[in-house]
Amino acid sequence: MSLDLGQVAHTVTKALDYVGVDDKSHGRRVGLMCHRVAHILGWNRELRHFMLIAGMLHDCGVSSTTSHQKLVDELEWFGADGHCVRGADFLQGFAPFAQYAQTCRHHHTRWQSLPDSMAPLERQFTNLVFLMDRFDVVLAVYGTSHQPHDVFRARDELVETLRPHSGTLFSPALFEAMREAIRKDSFFIELEEEFLDQAIFETLSFWDHSTILAFDDIMALGEMISQIVDAKSHFTHYHSLRVADLVYALGGLLGLDPDRRLALRLTGLLHDIGKLRTPDEILEKPGALLPKERDLMLRHPLDSKLVLASLFPGTPIAKWASQHHEKLNGSGYPFGWTAERIDTETRILTMCDIFQALCQIRPYRGRLPVDDVVAIMQTMVTAGELDPSIFRVIVANRHELYKIAIREGMMAA
Repeated sequence: MSLDLGQVAHTVTKALDYVGVDDKSHGRRVGLMCHRVAHILGWNRELRHFMLIAGMLHDCGVSSTTSHQKLVDELEWFGADGHCVRGADFLQGFAPFAQYAQTCRHHHTRWQSLPDSMAPLERQFTNLVFLMDRFDVVLAVYGTSHQPHDVFRARDELVETLRPHSGTLFSPALFEAMREAIRKDSFFIELEEEFLDQAIFETLSFWDHSTILAFDDIMALGEMISQIVDAKSHFTHYHSLRVADLVYALGGLLGLDPDRRLALRLTGLLHDIGKLRTPDEILEKPGALLPKERDLMLRHPLDSKLVLASLFPGTPIAKWASQHHEKLNGSGYPFGWTAERIDTETRILTMCDIFQALCQIRPYRGRLPVDDVVAIMQTMVTAGELDPSIFRVIVANRHELYKIAIREGMMAA
């Protein structure tokens, strides 16, 4: 499969930007600013594009809205290094993005404290991301009480808020390059939502980011993203990984062809990517959701569809993911479709999602034994919500599937 890695980075970043809930563009702004400052530094096109993608991906270790808020509220945060480590690990898991892991790993490390083992250029890469990340926070705070065009008159004042940290947190050379970059009015205009993606795509068009990936590489991308999603709450840790294992196993039991099983497994890995937008307190609430909380939860299948349609155009992956909360009797969401609109793969994904969720420890209950899981699903089958023929296969193989559902660690297959 041919993928444009620039497009992939942009799409993953856009999904990660959901974590901010109200601020949906931080990663993309940081990436674009890194590119613009790199241009002032005289770096060649390859290095500028490296900085664009590294800047976009820098926060891939942030899944929690609580962590995101800490990073927005404080210039330096004691716990910031944790998401840098996680992000670097995630990027290492997908070979084409492994080159950005080192930059991600130290993007909250002070300029004075960067490891001596880092090459000079690597030190500049990671510190430039740190500088632009913090400057974006300065801009975001300013923007809460001002109109976008006000920034032109305040640009020097805003940059000067970071000057006390030049030489300690930030490289003086990088700081001065930023001061020069902001002289261009376009620097700020391009950061506005209506111009941002156009500026990024136009920049990406000057370098060929396309590559042919084997399906194992595509699956590694899916695993990387699923780890980011599942890290959002310790109650959902490994959920996507285990749903992927379950749909692959159940697809085999039902006689699906190998390509369909693999595509369904990839969907299992990515079906909940839209939950990055769901606030932590909703995912971890120990009791019933309030109506407004449920309303926020109801949107995640379509948020998933938006991301996956961009990542995997021309495939059914986005469709399957967007429908995994539909029920055969029309009681599901977000479309409320009935049986004739719901295909076999979606039915498999839906049932495996329910099976794994019931097997997993959640904030409002402990792990259920397999017979209880089957009993609960039986009531849903009786109510006309789930496919009875697929359910019979689950019942016949419930002990094998239960072992898959409760397994911890990375992919089983």
